[in-house]
Amino acid sequence: MNKSMLIGRLVAHPEIIKTSNDKSLVRTTLAVNRRFKTDDGTREADFISIVIWGKTAENFASYAKKGALISIEGEIRTRQFTDQKKIKHYVTEILVSTYELLESRTTMAMRENNQQTETLILEAEEFPF
Repeated sequence: MNKSMLIGRLVAHPEIIKTSNDKSLVRTTLAVNRRFKTDDGTREADFISIVIWGKTAENFASYAKKGALISIEGEIRTRQFTDQKKIKHYVTEILVSTYELLESRTTMAMRENNQQTETLILEAEEFPF
């Protein structure tokens, strides 16, 4: 049985890609905290590549935003390809079958507003007048 369940935060805003057959696809990354903290008290995260197809991908791109806390369920897939320089690459990713947003839209909007405010403050500090 090949089944994976993860909870984490989106690293970037998901964007729809259309294939040549007009199928919808989302490729993005999920940051998943590790269970234990390091010796200095910080918690490391693993950055897991996820792939979502079809109508599920379209809905995901509409509702999920960067930083959103989500749960996904799917299966681990591996693939390989050779680039133009003849170097072989191996890829491991989760093929998502279902997802669930674990925060309300209000919570996501508040977090996004806080991030924008912090960015403006940092930019203002870089350019004192």
